[in-house]
This record gives sequence, structure tokens and C-alpha cells, in this order.
Amino acid sequence: MFRTLIRPLQSARIIQISIRTTVVVERVHPLTKLRPGENIYDYSKYKYTDFQYRIIRDTDTEKWGNIDVILTEYVEGVGYKGEIVNIPREITYRELLPAQLALYPTPENIALFEEERKLLVDRPQISPFVMKCRDYLKSIVLQIPINLKSKEWSLTKDNIRIALRRINVMCDEDAIILEDGSINQDTYKLGEEFNVILKINPLVEVSIKCVIVPVDKAKLWDEYQLSKRRPKT
Repeated sequence: MFRTLIRPLQSARIIQISIRTTVVVERVHPLTKLRPGENIYDYSKYKYTDFQYRIIRDTDTEKWGNIDVILTEYVEGVGYKGEIVNIPREITYRELLPAQLALYPTPENIALFEEERKLLVDRPQISPFVMKCRDYLKSIVLQIPINLKSKEWSLTKDNIRIALRRINVMCDEDAIILEDGSINQDTYKLGEEFNVILKINPLVEVSIKCVIVPVDKAKLWDEYQLSKRRPKT
């Protein structure tokens, strides 16, 4: 069985990987008994019910699970060169192995990256979930609701924290880098985008595109009161 992979960055390169599959079956009906001396390979002597099977296990539809590999290069969100990581088999077989970014951690392959593995002790370990969070925050435009009807207003870290909480991103105000009073009624034009720095951890930070959305507090209060009066279903 062959599956063809076409990598987007290598459109002219087609890679075929042989994938071994296993299907475990059992007969639905007992096999027809033949007379002594009859040819068991003469299928005309069998009934159609002799070829009915019930699938017990199909490894092609099962979850692949994880596998240990040693990285040959730095892979963002996965690990450093020479590091042995445990990642899903699907990513390994379809992405890392065809691109020669990973090898099986045999004693010979581990010995090839012995020097790189010694340097891993001093390198910080970054979780792949941190990188996914960074990529997500880089791809959005954060809407920050502020009542622009007030004569004087200024964007604060608390406004940004609440806006992040509305998209299920929790953080402390200390993780937000914003100069106090830099965005206010005099410096901001409606619809203009600006960037805010958020520290995900001491090693990783991300620049988030933001835009201020006008909000009427009186209207929000009326909607809140109406929601309390509605009967619960």
C-alpha cells in the first residue's frame, strides 16, 4: 500500500512511502468440510458463506499513537537538533521522516548527534503548546471594547487583559507590555490597528494586533437586565 505525499514547499517533489497495514478477521460461518483427497484450493467446492468474514481489528483505522525519534534539525514547536522526542506517528511518517528532519533513535543515530545532545542541557525547553499559542495570537486581531463616549479615556493593561479573557486567553497584567497613556482619545483614530506585546513565558513573547471597538455601557447594562428577566430553559 502506497500513499503519495506532496509537500507544499517542494511542489515538484513527490514522495512515496510504503505503509504496512494489518487486518484481523474471523469467519462468520464454519468452513465447509471437504472429502479426503479433494483439492482444498478448488474454490468451486466452497459455498459463498465460506468467504464471509467479520473484521476484528483494522490497524489502518486505529490511532497511530506516538513514537520516539531523534531530530536531525531544529523543528519549531517540536525540539532541537539531536533531541529525542515523543511525537504522534502521523506527524513522523508524513512530515518529519520524508523531509529527513528525524531518524529512528538507534544507537548508531544517537552516536551521530552525541555532541549536539551534550549541548541540550544548557538549552531552554519550550513546550510545543507555547508555540501554538504564539502562532494563534499572531494570526488574530484582538478587539478591545472601550467606551469612547467619555471625554477622557486611556487604554490600560486591564482593558487588554479583559479582551484576551473574552477569547479564552488568561494572563496577568504583568505579562502585558504597554506604555501607560500611550493610546488615548488624542492619539488614537477609530479603526486604527496597533500592536501590544504579550509575554507567554520568560522565553517567548508575541506581538498582538489590536483594534479598539466602541461600546456603549448603557446599552450593555440594558441587555444584561433583559437577560436576567428571561426565563431559564
